[in-house]
Amino acid sequence: MNIHNRQEGFTLLELMIALTLGLIVTAAAVQLILGSFITTKLQEANSQIQDSGLFGLEYIIKDIQMLNFGNSNQYEIKSATPKGGLILTAGTATSNLNATLGGTITTNNVVSKSGGTSNMQGITSDQLTIQFIAPTALSNCEGVSVRAGDLIVQRYFLRDENNVLSLVCDANTPTPTPTTVTDPDDVTKTIDNPPQSNPTAITGLGVQAQVIIPKVDQFKVLLGGMTDTGNLAYYDIETFKLKTDLKIVSIKISTLIRSDAVVPSQNINPAQTFDLFGSTVTGLSGKLTDTTNANRVPRQLYIATVALRNGLGKNQ
Repeated sequence: MNIHNRQEGFTLLELMIALTLGLIVTAAAVQLILGSFITTKLQEANSQIQDSGLFGLEYIIKDIQMLNFGNSNQYEIKSATPKGGLILTAGTATSNLNATLGGTITTNNVVSKSGGTSNMQGITSDQLTIQFIAPTALSNCEGVSVRAGDLIVQRYFLRDENNVLSLVCDANTPTPTPTTVTDPDDVTKTIDNPPQSNPTAITGLGVQAQVIIPKVDQFKVLLGGMTDTGNLAYYDIETFKLKTDLKIVSIKISTLIRSDAVVPSQNINPAQTFDLFGSTVTGLSGKLTDTTNANRVPRQLYIATVALRNGLGKNQ
């Protein structure tokens, strides 16, 4: 009897079914990996935004709370308050800042104002300039030591660096500490430079500025103005400058912060509308300049209201 070994393989149909099932399993695995990757990127981006927003905003708020500190007998902050903590006017004897400016910066570039660069359609960013007397030895926003009793002037604004906006702070140069010099007769003398609460000249502004919050698309400010009868309303900076009878009692700030990288998530809509102060207001609500998919970057809006504890009194 002849016995033949017979080997049988898979049919074409079986191979096609096996290949299809393999592709389905592979696609599911790839989708799971991509989903996990996107989730991780979103978590990292949101963590970065949260760190920048919370820590950066807290730093700015602490400075704003010091606004007008040490301005003796001037408890109402108006656009013409001498040495008023919020600098809206400068360059004259009746302005908030009446000192001369050293360097190339002008009074127009020092005062709080609108018209700055931003990444939103038709909405400019703001500059907020404040001043106060250092209550103790501390560091200004540039990290420079300032002695108690010295005047601190700081301006917050958006700076463009290689098409990336960041919220930065620029500060004046503090009064130099006492220095030791030697005259031609080899006699050593100490020159006393006491802190200046009311200097006639201010230097250092416009020279350098330190980043407070990186990657910021918008920085906007509203000023809370109160009448003598207690009526409170909020105005943008340029409108408030026209309200000479109002005193500033609070400040609202809004920052739109973004992450570093694009995240390929369909949940991120680059064409969404951002309401800068939480409600739809003409001129304070709008879209990004770039609404394409290339701008699918996680963003978060941070809003803070600060009561001016150093400007709630009444001038005598």
